[in-house]
Amino acid sequence: MRPQKLSSEQMLNTCALQFKAHGYAGTSMEMLAKACELSKASFYYYAPNKEALLLKVLEHTHQYLNKQLFTLDDFNKVDPITQFENMHRKAIQFFSYEIKGCLVGIISLEASSISEQILQKIRDIFQDWQNAFYQLFKQKLNENTAQNLAKISVADYEGAILMYRLNNDLFYLDQIKSRILRTLDQ
Repeated sequence: MRPQKLSSEQMLNTCALQFKAHGYAGTSMEMLAKACELSKASFYYYAPNKEALLLKVLEHTHQYLNKQLFTLDDFNKVDPITQFENMHRKAIQFFSYEIKGCLVGIISLEASSISEQILQKIRDIFQDWQNAFYQLFKQKLNENTAQNLAKISVADYEGAILMYRLNNDLFYLDQIKSRILRTLDQ
């Protein structure tokens, strides 16, 4: 009996894990096809090349993050501290799924060898994350301070996620959580 074909979403998630594990340069179309249980020839039906597939994966990831991680509730109903705690919990789950790390951060390390279109998608994802932090911080801080803390928080998270992947230690992410909670509790 033939194996059940993956849905488009399952295929994009499977490919995302391959890119997350091996990076862009280290992931081949053959590896992606095998992970999706397809022949390499039939895999090209879904994506003409690795770059086009990565762009689809990043677009899918961006949509997911915007819906699940970067969207905040009405501040009249849910306070910024609770919203940040929810965001942080979801971030830990997302960055721990099967393979520790941040797909977007891992791909961004290869900036010199990927297209401007992919780099722009990466910038857009980071910008949306930064904006979510800004929305939280501006509830308690002035505009300039909120913008600065939003920028540095994305950078801090990316560094902490990298250290989490390297050392299998949540310490770094816990420290960011504590720092942001102290800031929001002022």
